[in-house]
Amino acid sequence: MAARANPQELHSPKLQHVADDLYSRELFRILMQDYLDRLYPLVPIVHRPSFRDALLADQECEDEGFCAVTLAIAALVVATLASRFPVYKSHAQPLKFSSRKEFVHSCYKKVLALRSSSYFDQLNFQKFSIPYLFFAAFLQLGDHNWSRMLSVEAMQIARLLNLHRISDYEGLNCIETQLRKKGFWLVFYCYVHASLQNLQGERLTYLDSVVLQSVKAEDLIPLELDDEFIFEHEVVFPPNATPFLTSGFILHSRIFWASIRSLDSDTTEHEPCPCVRVKNFDAQMAYYQTRLHELKHLLDDAPAIFQPWAHTNGVPAAGELIDPGTQFSSMRLNIHVTHLWLQSLIMDLLEAAQPHCQVPFDVRALWADREALSRQLLLIIFNSPPTALEANGLHLANKVRDIAASLLSCPLHPDDPISKQVADYVRQSTDILSRLDSSEGINTMHLPTWVDTDRIPGG
Repeated sequence: MAARANPQELHSPKLQHVADDLYSRELFRILMQDYLDRLYPLVPIVHRPSFRDALLADQECEDEGFCAVTLAIAALVVATLASRFPVYKSHAQPLKFSSRKEFVHSCYKKVLALRSSSYFDQLNFQKFSIPYLFFAAFLQLGDHNWSRMLSVEAMQIARLLNLHRISDYEGLNCIETQLRKKGFWLVFYCYVHASLQNLQGERLTYLDSVVLQSVKAEDLIPLELDDEFIFEHEVVFPPNATPFLTSGFILHSRIFWASIRSLDSDTTEHEPCPCVRVKNFDAQMAYYQTRLHELKHLLDDAPAIFQPWAHTNGVPAAGELIDPGTQFSSMRLNIHVTHLWLQSLIMDLLEAAQPHCQVPFDVRALWADREALSRQLLLIIFNSPPTALEANGLHLANKVRDIAASLLSCPLHPDDPISKQVADYVRQSTDILSRLDSSEGINTMHLPTWVDTDRIPGG
């Protein structure tokens, strides 16, 4: 009779590393370094020194949770950095996938295979980061149905971990506290997207209006320090208070917050809640105008390194292969395009509410603002290096597309100087999008892309 197999052996991988059939160890290290060099500033979902140490210790071989995180990071890198995919395929031990989409789905299947029946019985930040990274990866591919479903899992875990409630951070060490604060803002960005674009309410959101009233933004702002100064049981403050990458993350987060609530707590107390605004168009109009005004001037006092005209140069730090100035360029581009995109969305909402209001509305002034906004958008894009444009991925293309689409409805006469300038911006935006959009499918972000089979006769 054959010897009975050990139950643990039935679930242990035959290969030394779970993902050895996806990529070689050398290529794995390249993927992780590309994340740290190119994408970490925009998706800082790991503690950089600890992550590096875990990679050096080959922790993914023994820790299935960490292995799942690295698979998710690899998926995000391949999905975002389209120009690097041919490099990965031409490596000495190449990726054997015909498309980025095929690779990302293979990574996700591998992660699902690592989950046991009790996977959701114990939660931690790592289990939030995995679906969030895959949500971002599928979004970068333009695979919106998968990204929507993964975002729901990430939002649910974020709610169960109470990332939005500072009182639940008690007992966490310094690293975990910083990570969870960053995690809150990453998922909060999704909430703002849904709040300003989910007008038919078909998508689930991270927070509701009641919970949002209890969130104190400043309490959840991460420490304005990079990870190298944050240890498990202590935080070291450097003698020179220079801007960090985290400074850019904080600035970006404040932009998102200002798009729906005031940064001034005294002003917030007097803002009408959504249930009042939905029935009172004049209150809705005043709310949008206030949000637009606060957003417009939010970056006036931004550190010089994050201003549109800034140029950064530097020497790569230990373990980095890319100029740190490029990382600041990626963050700077993200900050300014987000800043302009959110203003454009609020302008759209202002125009939609205007016919129902009794308050006078200066259409020409609004379109003068749109013209200035579009000019700033082109300025920041043309002054950003290709590496920064690519790191921002499909998020950047979608924001440029949203702004350009809003310009198509200009109500001014075609001979008006503003109208002519706006038409020129649309043409330039079309050219930019042809270079920025690296998705492997047609853009369907704002369209229903699923089929209700119960409504198909005979289905």
